[in-house]
Amino acid sequence: MPERASGKKPIRFVTDRRLDFNHATPLKRSYFIASSYRSGSQYLCWQLWKTGALGAPCEYLNPTYELRILKQRFGVVSDSEYIGELLARRTSRNGVFGMKAHFNHFDAFVKDYPALLEVLAPVSYIFISRADKVAQAVSMAKALQTGWWTSRMEKGPPPPLRYDREMIAKCLDEVEGQDSNWHRWFEAHKVAPFPVVYDELTADTERVVGRIVRLLGVENDVPEAVDVPPAKKQGDETNEEWIERFERETGLSGEHRAAGAMPQDDADPGAAAQPAAAGRHFCDRYAHLVKARPEGAGSANGLIAATRLRHRYDAIVAANRDLLHGARVLDIMSSQGFWSMAALDAGAARVTGVEPSRSDVEVARNSFVESAVNPESYQFVRSGIVAALETFEPGVFDVILCKGFFERSPFVEFFRHLSRLRPKHVILDTSVVSGARRMARFAIPKPPDSGIVAIPNHQLIAFLSEFDFSWRLVDWHALGLVDWTGVHDYQNNRRRTYVLDRRA
Repeated sequence: MPERASGKKPIRFVTDRRLDFNHATPLKRSYFIASSYRSGSQYLCWQLWKTGALGAPCEYLNPTYELRILKQRFGVVSDSEYIGELLARRTSRNGVFGMKAHFNHFDAFVKDYPALLEVLAPVSYIFISRADKVAQAVSMAKALQTGWWTSRMEKGPPPPLRYDREMIAKCLDEVEGQDSNWHRWFEAHKVAPFPVVYDELTADTERVVGRIVRLLGVENDVPEAVDVPPAKKQGDETNEEWIERFERETGLSGEHRAAGAMPQDDADPGAAAQPAAAGRHFCDRYAHLVKARPEGAGSANGLIAATRLRHRYDAIVAANRDLLHGARVLDIMSSQGFWSMAALDAGAARVTGVEPSRSDVEVARNSFVESAVNPESYQFVRSGIVAALETFEPGVFDVILCKGFFERSPFVEFFRHLSRLRPKHVILDTSVVSGARRMARFAIPKPPDSGIVAIPNHQLIAFLSEFDFSWRLVDWHALGLVDWTGVHDYQNNRRRTYVLDRRA
């Protein structure tokens, strides 16, 4: 039986240690809930968990949440150790263990840990799907905008929502792609999954759960008391309005998508018209660089990342075009060259990009060659950042771009290098922690990042700057943003863009 809540704090998250079973039970059988985003899989998990005989199923392979947090809590690094700890802590007394997984998470984990299915054997598969794909896509689009994937995540006033046909269409492609990938995997591995349809599950939950109980052969097992975090339905009038509007504009119904591309003659009146090439946004003119980034732009999640990148470009580059014009620029953590290209496009005379990843440097070099950029105007250096800073001579850079490295640097040493290099300006984009009492907060970032980061507070940045630089903030609220999707951290001052101007 899991440890009960102490009464001080309610159990809200599935990673809570109070949800661990406090007995060691050998595994007898396991099951996967094969799912796609917003298919009702989380609701199904809660219902199965509540039986007290089907383990504690949730999204244990999600690298951005459960996988990351639980590995940290268990104190393990390898996937084999992680699965071993899961089985020890989340297998119910009758020897049953369960989890759900979206296909991309499942596929990535199995590639890294091929023994997974053998370790969990014998494994049953439950495939949950949703007949109304448009409703599913709308639900996903809302979750991407709010960041609230379950009702347990809801905190404070709801973020503003904006109907976005392109995002819904991307979500539609993604959920259908997830289902197709599962079907192909089942066929390739000769698996006949037990089917669950969302509408049937919500209409008669008890009957569907009873069928799964019989499927897994636990109908005669003695259930144990469990605590399951409460949840409620998230759909509301907004979902219905967006579903109706999307179907009206595209001619696509929930269960039957028209063949071919989405119609273009009934454009969303809220969407901006495509400007002429000369006036187009940098992210549109260099879309290949956006798509080449690790998060990509070919899915709904990638669309959010691309939207975030566009807004960050506006604050980091466009708002500082006068500083970049004719400047010699150092691009710290240049990755695959997006920010270096942006600086050149803004009028920089020359850019030096420094990046530790060999593959990212190669991608950047190839992109610049393919884009016919003057080879005299750029250089990419594969090196550790601090090691590279030590090799540069003072005065060789007018502007230093630092986006995301400061949190990974020794703060004092980094500013010592800035003092020695004597740039005219530093554009510093960094997470910040609120409050004056703590100088920094340590955290473990989400994958694909690794290591430990130290998030500074504003007072620390101001203190370190004052010896050589005056500081000012780019006012994100003056950028004219109506929809803050993808950049709520900037909206809430959890991330800021500083401009440091060298003192005379």
